[in-house]
Amino acid sequence: MGKKYRVLFHGLMAGDKAAFTARMARLGAPAAAVEEMLQKAPVILRSNLTPGAARRYAEAVQGAGGRVTIQEDGRADEPGRPNASLSIASFREFTMCPECGLKQPKGPVCVKCGFRLGNGK
Repeated sequence: MGKKYRVLFHGLMAGDKAAFTARMARLGAPAAAVEEMLQKAPVILRSNLTPGAARRYAEAVQGAGGRVTIQEDGRADEPGRPNASLSIASFREFTMCPECGLKQPKGPVCVKCGFRLGNGK
């Protein structure tokens, strides 16, 4: 028994939306769900996963062209251990790059294109 993890989708790595949608469809994701993912990014795709399952899921989405991270879910299957409360970032802690449109946590530069955002913490 151990820690559980979640897969967080941040947006597209590169390429166009249609190609990503087609590759995700081959993985079994409906087009409407993919469109919602793209509009609401960053969004949690799956949670309560084992480390291996989280890695496989993240690699599949990355192979389709998505940018994902794996985060500790704050839960564990260990008996007698209370679940840690999750700290969810507010929307104010995110920004959208005016150069490439990537939604991301606030920082000094865009993690995708390197554009200076000037809103670092």
